[in-house]
Amino acid sequence: MYYPYFRARQNELFCLRELLKLNKLSKNITPILEPVKCSKALFDTLRDFIEAGHDIALIHNPEVGQFFSEYKEMLQDIQNEEDKTKAEAMQKRADEYKAILNDKSIITAFINNDELADKIVKGNLDISNCFIINKKEGDCDFYLENGDKFEARMTFIPKDEDFKDEVIGNVSILENCFQKARRNKDYIENADEFFSKYHLVYGKRGYQGFSDYSIVGDEFEESGFAPVAIAIHVVYFDEKKQLRIHHFVSDSNNSISDPARKFEEAMGKLLDWENYENVRWTIGLNKLENYYVNGKFPGLGVIKRYSIMHHLELISYFLGEDR
Repeated sequence: MYYPYFRARQNELFCLRELLKLNKLSKNITPILEPVKCSKALFDTLRDFIEAGHDIALIHNPEVGQFFSEYKEMLQDIQNEEDKTKAEAMQKRADEYKAILNDKSIITAFINNDELADKIVKGNLDISNCFIINKKEGDCDFYLENGDKFEARMTFIPKDEDFKDEVIGNVSILENCFQKARRNKDYIENADEFFSKYHLVYGKRGYQGFSDYSIVGDEFEESGFAPVAIAIHVVYFDEKKQLRIHHFVSDSNNSISDPARKFEEAMGKLLDWENYENVRWTIGLNKLENYYVNGKFPGLGVIKRYSIMHHLELISYFLGEDR
C-alpha cells in the first residue's frame, strides 16, 4: 500500500480529485492529508472520496497552516452575520463540512507528539482504527515506554529498524524522497537523481506500506513566490524498476520575468530528453505536453499538479491497478 502525504494545498487536491474522477487512482493508494487551510477544495475532495468509496486519511492535529483558526472564524462569521438568509446558507455549509469531518469512512490520523501521547497513555484516546504518524526517530521513545498502548490501524515511522521493532501492529515507512534544492536553478547541478525503491522492498523489510511527500517534499512554506527559474520534476522507472527523478530547468534564469518562456524552455528539454519515449505515458505528462504544444503557460501550481499526478499514476500502475 502507498500512502502519499500532502499538505492539502489546492493543486494537490485538484490532482487527487481528477485522478479519482478518471478512475486512475489505485485502491492501493490511500492519500494522507494534513489540512493547512479550511477551504472548499478540501471538503469537496473529502466528499468525492467518500462517495467513491476510496480510502483517504485526514490528520486531526495538523502542525502547520491555519485550518483550525479558519474553521473557527467560519463559525464565528455565522454568528456575526445579520442577514438571515446569508446566515442560513453559511450554517448549511458549516453543517455539511462538519458531517464530512465526522464521516466514519474518512480515516482519522494524528501526528504523534507529547500531547497526543499523553492522551493515549492515559486511555483518553482510542487509536485502534487510526493512523499514527511519527516523523522523528526520537518518537521511538513513546513506544519504548508504552508500546502496548500505541497499537494503531497503521503506524508510520521514519527509516529506523530499531523503531520498527518496538511498534505493535501494522507499520509503514515514511520518508522524504524528494531532495529539495534551495533554488530551482540549483537542480541543474544534479539533474537526475535516485528517488526511491520502497515500492520494491517495503514488504521484504517487514512493512505493510510506504509513504512519502511525492515531488513536493516535507518542507512547508506558508506562501509561494515568483521563482527565477522554472523546474519540472518527472519521476520515472529505471531498468531495475527503481524510481529516479529528473529535473528539467529553464535557461533564461536571470530574472523572474517571462515565466511562459521559462516553461517552454523546461518543457522543450523534457520532450528532447533521451528517456522520454521510455517513460510510461500518463495523463499528467500528457496535460503538460498539451500546454506546451498549444503555446500556453499553465501556471506554477498547475505544473506541480500534473507532475504529482504523473507520479501517482506511475505508482498506481506499479501496484497493479492501472484503472
